Amino acid sequence: MPTDAFRRRTLLTILGTTVVVGVFFLLFGFGSTPESGNLLPTPWDKGVHLAVFAILAIGMRMLMPGLPAWLLFGLAIVIALADELHQQWVPTRQPDWNDGIADLLGAALGLAMWKRLLK
Repeated sequence: MPTDAFRRRTLLTILGTTVVVGVFFLLFGFGSTPESGNLLPTPWDKGVHLAVFAILAIGMRMLMPGLPAWLLFGLAIVIALADELHQQWVPTRQPDWNDGIADLLGAALGLAMWKRLLK
């Protein structure tokens, strides 16, 4: 019979996978459509970037609890760069350094929040 720790780990893995896949779909699925451009005016779009990457960081932490925070943050940097780069080829979207900074702040916030969520 599975232990409580095993059940908890399984639940976190499933939830983390769902969150990460969902964010990827949002960034590279919906984010690849012209409709995704100009949904919110600047500076309000930065809040969305911050929230999405905070959620992504929490999802990655649930999915990969053994990785150090610096490595998860590095993964978030790669994802943020890929997201900003792919916007170059989407009509109505344009890469923006400020969006990338909001992404990284969100990832850092999500990783910091994880410690608070565990308490």
